[in-house]
Amino acid sequence: MATDKDFVAADWQRIEAAPFMAGLAVSYGDLSSKVGIADEAHASGKAVKAGSSSASEIVRTIAVRFAQGQRPTLPPIPNKPAEAQAALLDGCKTALALVVGKAPGEANDYARFLLDVARAAASAAREGGFIGVGIKKVSEGEEMALASLALALGLPE
Repeated sequence: MATDKDFVAADWQRIEAAPFMAGLAVSYGDLSSKVGIADEAHASGKAVKAGSSSASEIVRTIAVRFAQGQRPTLPPIPNKPAEAQAALLDGCKTALALVVGKAPGEANDYARFLLDVARAAASAAREGGFIGVGIKKVSEGEEMALASLALALGLPE
């Protein structure tokens, strides 16, 4: 089992930021209203905190640190949505590779944690529709973002 102490600071920063990057990647899949984006961010935070019961020490460490008020530093995010989403997905893939390198036994739990956070963000806000007609819980753009994340992490959808 690995913790933040087993990684150099820059690598841990990437690992700790990745769950939030996963949630943002989904948000960039279909940018909604300010309220929708806030709901997605809140859902991401709740999903991160839920990691406190994970079998992975890395996931538990991230969850506990977040619950204690520590916030990761996210890398710069491009302004264009498609570029931002690609950078966020790449950041998640890089973070997983760091975990694989130091704690391969925790890699699957960590990858699933990233996907769980993204799914929570995708399900947080209702998308589309007009006066209640045609509303979806998860938009097509968010579904595509989830599929792209799962592919990047080597997980089935």
